[in-house]
Amino acid sequence: TPLFRSLRLRHPWLQINLLTAFAAGAVVFVFQGIIDRIVILAVFLPVLAGQAGNTGCQTLAVTLRGMCLGELKSGRARALIMKEALLGFLNGAIIGGLTALVMYVVALTQHLASARMLSAVVFLAMTGSCVISSVSGALVPLILKKLGFDPATASCIFLTTASDMVSMGMLLGLATILVK
Repeated sequence: TPLFRSLRLRHPWLQINLLTAFAAGAVVFVFQGIIDRIVILAVFLPVLAGQAGNTGCQTLAVTLRGMCLGELKSGRARALIMKEALLGFLNGAIIGGLTALVMYVVALTQHLASARMLSAVVFLAMTGSCVISSVSGALVPLILKKLGFDPATASCIFLTTASDMVSMGMLLGLATILVK
Protein backbone atom coordinates (compact mmCIF):
# COMPACT_ATOMS: atom_id res chain seq x y z
CA THR A 1 0.00 0.00 0.00
CA PRO A 2 1.41 3.41 -0.91
CA LEU A 3 2.54 5.63 1.97
CA PHE A 4 -0.20 8.27 1.86
CA ARG A 5 -2.97 5.72 1.37
CA SER A 6 -1.69 3.88 4.44
CA LEU A 7 -1.66 7.15 6.36
CA ARG A 8 -5.24 7.90 5.28
CA LEU A 9 -6.41 4.44 6.32
CA ARG A 10 -4.58 4.24 9.65
CA HIS A 11 -4.49 7.79 11.00
CA PRO A 12 -8.22 8.12 11.77
CA TRP A 13 -7.93 5.15 14.09
CA LEU A 14 -5.13 6.93 15.97
CA GLN A 15 -7.41 9.95 16.39
CA ILE A 16 -10.01 7.63 17.91
CA ASN A 17 -7.26 6.19 20.09
CA LEU A 18 -6.48 9.66 21.41
CA LEU A 19 -10.09 10.12 22.46
CA THR A 20 -10.24 6.71 24.12
CA ALA A 21 -6.96 7.39 25.95
CA PHE A 22 -8.55 10.47 27.48
CA ALA A 23 -11.51 8.29 28.49
CA ALA A 24 -9.14 5.94 30.31
CA GLY A 25 -7.51 8.96 31.96
CA ALA A 26 -10.95 10.10 33.08
CA VAL A 27 -11.37 6.84 34.98
CA VAL A 28 -8.28 7.67 37.02
CA PHE A 29 -9.49 11.24 37.53
CA VAL A 30 -12.83 10.01 38.91
CA PHE A 31 -10.94 8.09 41.60
CA GLN A 32 -8.44 10.83 42.46
CA GLY A 33 -9.62 10.85 46.07
CA ILE A 34 -8.60 7.23 46.73
CA ILE A 35 -5.25 7.80 44.99
CA ASP A 36 -4.65 10.87 47.18
CA ARG A 37 -5.50 8.78 50.25
CA ILE A 38 -3.59 5.61 49.28
CA VAL A 39 -0.77 6.72 46.99
CA ILE A 40 0.61 3.18 46.65
CA LEU A 41 -2.31 2.42 44.32
CA ALA A 42 -0.75 4.67 41.68
CA VAL A 43 2.25 2.34 41.53
CA PHE A 44 0.02 -0.60 40.65
CA LEU A 45 -2.06 1.14 37.93
CA PRO A 46 0.44 0.54 35.10
CA VAL A 47 1.10 -2.98 36.38
CA LEU A 48 -2.56 -3.92 36.09
CA ALA A 49 -3.08 -2.09 32.81
CA GLY A 50 0.02 -3.72 31.30
CA GLN A 51 -0.86 -7.24 32.39
CA ALA A 52 -4.48 -6.94 31.34
CA GLY A 53 -3.46 -5.36 28.04
CA ASN A 54 -0.98 -8.11 27.26
CA THR A 55 -3.48 -10.80 28.22
CA GLY A 56 -5.94 -9.26 25.78
CA CYS A 57 -3.26 -8.89 23.10
CA GLN A 58 -2.50 -12.60 23.28
CA THR A 59 -6.16 -13.36 22.69
CA LEU A 60 -6.37 -10.74 19.95
CA ALA A 61 -3.36 -12.23 18.14
CA VAL A 62 -4.76 -15.75 18.33
CA THR A 63 -8.19 -14.59 17.18
CA LEU A 64 -6.78 -12.59 14.25
CA ARG A 65 -4.58 -15.52 13.26
CA GLY A 66 -7.59 -17.83 13.35
CA MET A 67 -9.58 -15.39 11.23
CA CYS A 68 -6.79 -14.96 8.67
CA LEU A 69 -6.01 -18.65 8.35
CA GLY A 70 -9.66 -19.67 8.26
CA GLU A 71 -9.28 -21.68 11.47
CA LEU A 72 -12.11 -19.80 13.19
CA LYS A 73 -15.14 -21.55 11.82
CA SER A 74 -18.59 -19.99 11.64
CA GLY A 75 -20.57 -20.61 14.81
CA ARG A 76 -17.44 -21.15 16.95
CA ALA A 77 -17.22 -17.62 18.31
CA ARG A 78 -19.02 -18.49 21.53
CA ALA A 79 -16.65 -21.40 22.24
CA LEU A 80 -13.67 -19.12 21.56
CA ILE A 81 -14.98 -16.44 23.93
CA MET A 82 -15.67 -18.96 26.70
CA LYS A 83 -12.21 -20.52 26.33
CA GLU A 84 -10.52 -17.13 26.38
CA ALA A 85 -12.55 -16.04 29.42
CA LEU A 86 -11.36 -19.13 31.28
CA LEU A 87 -7.76 -18.53 30.17
CA GLY A 88 -8.07 -14.91 31.29
CA PHE A 89 -9.37 -16.06 34.66
CA LEU A 90 -6.59 -18.61 35.17
CA ASN A 91 -3.81 -16.31 33.99
CA GLY A 92 -5.28 -13.40 35.93
CA ALA A 93 -5.51 -15.43 39.13
CA ILE A 94 -1.92 -16.65 38.85
CA ILE A 95 -0.50 -13.22 38.00
CA GLY A 96 -2.93 -11.63 40.46
CA GLY A 97 -1.62 -13.84 43.25
CA LEU A 98 1.95 -12.78 42.58
CA THR A 99 0.98 -9.12 42.26
CA ALA A 100 -1.06 -9.32 45.48
CA LEU A 101 1.99 -10.70 47.27
CA VAL A 102 4.07 -7.77 46.02
CA MET A 103 1.35 -5.33 47.13
CA TYR A 104 1.28 -6.95 50.56
CA VAL A 105 5.05 -6.67 51.01
CA VAL A 106 5.17 -3.09 49.74
CA ALA A 107 2.18 -2.08 51.89
CA LEU A 108 3.84 -3.62 54.96
CA THR A 109 7.05 -1.68 54.29
CA GLN A 110 4.87 1.45 54.16
CA HIS A 111 3.29 0.41 57.50
CA LEU A 112 -0.21 0.41 56.01
CA ALA A 113 -2.80 -1.24 58.25
CA SER A 114 -4.79 -2.13 55.13
CA ALA A 115 -2.04 -4.30 53.59
CA ARG A 116 -4.20 -7.44 53.48
CA MET A 117 -7.18 -5.68 51.97
CA LEU A 118 -4.98 -3.93 49.41
CA SER A 119 -3.59 -7.34 48.45
CA ALA A 120 -7.12 -8.68 48.01
CA VAL A 121 -8.06 -5.64 45.91
CA VAL A 122 -5.06 -6.16 43.62
CA PHE A 123 -5.83 -9.88 43.28
CA LEU A 124 -9.49 -9.29 42.41
CA ALA A 125 -8.73 -6.41 40.05
CA MET A 126 -6.02 -8.36 38.21
CA THR A 127 -8.19 -11.46 37.86
CA GLY A 128 -11.24 -9.52 36.71
CA SER A 129 -9.40 -7.27 34.31
CA CYS A 130 -7.61 -10.22 32.68
CA VAL A 131 -10.96 -11.93 32.12
CA ILE A 132 -12.47 -8.81 30.55
CA SER A 133 -9.36 -8.17 28.45
CA SER A 134 -9.32 -11.75 27.18
CA VAL A 135 -12.98 -11.62 26.23
CA SER A 136 -12.41 -8.22 24.57
CA GLY A 137 -9.46 -9.62 22.65
CA ALA A 138 -11.78 -12.18 21.09
CA LEU A 139 -14.88 -10.03 20.69
CA VAL A 140 -13.42 -6.84 19.27
CA PRO A 141 -12.01 -8.28 16.01
CA LEU A 142 -15.15 -10.37 15.47
CA ILE A 143 -17.38 -7.32 15.89
CA LEU A 144 -15.19 -5.09 13.72
CA LYS A 145 -15.17 -7.68 10.94
CA LYS A 146 -18.96 -7.99 11.16
CA LEU A 147 -19.23 -4.18 10.89
CA GLY A 148 -17.00 -4.16 7.80
CA PHE A 149 -13.86 -2.68 9.35
CA ASP A 150 -10.35 -4.14 9.16
CA PRO A 151 -9.85 -5.86 12.53
CA ALA A 152 -6.06 -5.90 12.09
CA THR A 153 -5.92 -2.10 11.95
CA ALA A 154 -8.51 -1.12 14.56
CA SER A 155 -8.76 -3.91 17.15
CA CYS A 156 -5.85 -2.85 19.34
CA ILE A 157 -7.34 0.60 19.90
CA PHE A 158 -10.56 -0.76 21.36
CA LEU A 159 -8.78 -3.53 23.23
CA THR A 160 -6.36 -1.08 24.85
CA THR A 161 -9.22 1.17 25.89
CA ALA A 162 -11.17 -1.71 27.41
CA SER A 163 -8.10 -3.08 29.20
CA ASP A 164 -7.03 0.27 30.59
CA MET A 165 -10.47 1.41 31.70
CA VAL A 166 -11.41 -1.92 33.26
CA SER A 167 -8.10 -2.56 35.03
CA MET A 168 -7.81 0.94 36.46
CA GLY A 169 -11.50 1.15 37.24
CA MET A 170 -11.50 -2.20 39.02
CA LEU A 171 -8.40 -1.44 41.08
CA LEU A 172 -9.53 2.01 42.14
CA GLY A 173 -13.21 1.10 42.46
CA LEU A 174 -12.52 -1.93 44.64
CA ALA A 175 -10.09 0.07 46.75
CA THR A 176 -12.72 2.78 47.23
CA ILE A 177 -15.29 0.21 48.35
CA LEU A 178 -13.14 -2.21 50.37
CA VAL A 179 -10.26 -0.23 51.91
CA LYS A 180 -11.33 1.86 54.88
